[in-house]
Amino acid sequence: MGVVIGFFIRAHFFPNFLSEAEIGVLALLVSYSSIFAQVALLGFNHATIKYFPYFRNTGEGHGGFLPIYLLVICTGFLIFLVFYKIIGGFLIDKSDLFGQYYYLCIPLTAGLLIFMVMDNYNTVLYNASTGVLLREFGLRVLMLLSLLPLIYNLINFGQFAQIYVVTFSIIALFLIIFVVWRGECHLNFRIRTVERQMIRAMASISFFGFLTGLNNVAILQVNNILIDLYYDEAQTGIYVTNFFFAALILLPSRGLNKIAPTVISDAFKNNNLQAIRNIQYKSTINQQLIATLLLVGIYINLHNVYKILPESFAVGSWVIILTGLANVIQMTGGVSGAIIGFSNYYRINTYLSVIQLALLVCMNMVLLPLWGITGAAAATLSTVVILNIFKFLILKRKFNIQPYNKKHLLVTGMALLCLAINTLVPKLPDLMTDILTRSMIISIVYVGANYFLKTSVQMNTAINNTLGRLRIR
Repeated sequence: MGVVIGFFIRAHFFPNFLSEAEIGVLALLVSYSSIFAQVALLGFNHATIKYFPYFRNTGEGHGGFLPIYLLVICTGFLIFLVFYKIIGGFLIDKSDLFGQYYYLCIPLTAGLLIFMVMDNYNTVLYNASTGVLLREFGLRVLMLLSLLPLIYNLINFGQFAQIYVVTFSIIALFLIIFVVWRGECHLNFRIRTVERQMIRAMASISFFGFLTGLNNVAILQVNNILIDLYYDEAQTGIYVTNFFFAALILLPSRGLNKIAPTVISDAFKNNNLQAIRNIQYKSTINQQLIATLLLVGIYINLHNVYKILPESFAVGSWVIILTGLANVIQMTGGVSGAIIGFSNYYRINTYLSVIQLALLVCMNMVLLPLWGITGAAAATLSTVVILNIFKFLILKRKFNIQPYNKKHLLVTGMALLCLAINTLVPKLPDLMTDILTRSMIISIVYVGANYFLKTSVQMNTAINNTLGRLRIR
């Protein structure tokens, strides 16, 4: 449901009721605020996932962990305000469109930060779904509602931008209410005695987690910022609108990526390396299955995408293809980042993220002037390939984890088969009929072939259970 609502917002309402530059402004607000929120977190979200199992005790309020968390974040928010002033002085041109709305980064950062803190805390209490529900569905519903007065010319873009920022704080408030309702909002300051060695370890993983988290968010947002610096908000708006279609590929991994770190952290605590191997294998094959189908589905309907979007957005077709392929590779890498990040080799994740950000910036500096926004997408694909090779080699050497086998090749082969079959399907004049017809044909072939080839035990089990409920044999 979140995908459907998000599709209408990003593919229909934004392109038809906002200019390319206004879409770019909203994207830049989120890009800068996401980086600022990571600064304010101070990496303590990583320490929470890693060491909360040692504090977990509902009867004692989890050792006063939540007040410690909130104290750290308040300190981080003050640091962000200094960072905000510095960035604004060096990078933001107050005369351009984004410069007029840069001040909204402060409330947007606050909303993002509160949500991230409460979502992280709720996740270590083994509830990842509520945060995903609020972010992927609730936030989009609020955005859709906030668009209505803009569509009917009851408000202007400036007022809409303010409401847009407020929606992030609203979902944060909902999450706070949920945590309180669960009885997990323990604000007592009876903090359990913590060994000095654990304090040093928490400080260390927070520091490296801060660097890793900041780099990872910068990696996601740097393209938007660099496109704006090299070109303007309009090109940024075209890029992010096309990028949205490729980003749909990553949505199925959100839930897994939320809960996997907690499970992996517990497995490391119990020294259960076999469980980690199983998690990594299942994550690679199942995510590849889903991501590949989504990429094929987007590619075969590319001509339909530009019947939905205004003509000016068609220059970004290669953005969809290249970033979509990058997302498939990313998902096929499984949860390798979480395994490295919550092992004793967590510092490696920091080094890798620094390398990835440096590569991404350098490649953008070379490719953006040559290919425009397509260059940004090519830079993303190149860095994702390089970093996933590094992660594979690290897991192989440090943990003897090698999750890939012939089934991964079969999935790729079925995708190529579907692309070949698609060339035989004629283009139908009606938009929805064409989308549904070719999507259904390809889905039936892809899922059916992988089912009979037994590429995924989990997929076959799910299909068999569904058929069983329908009393079909």
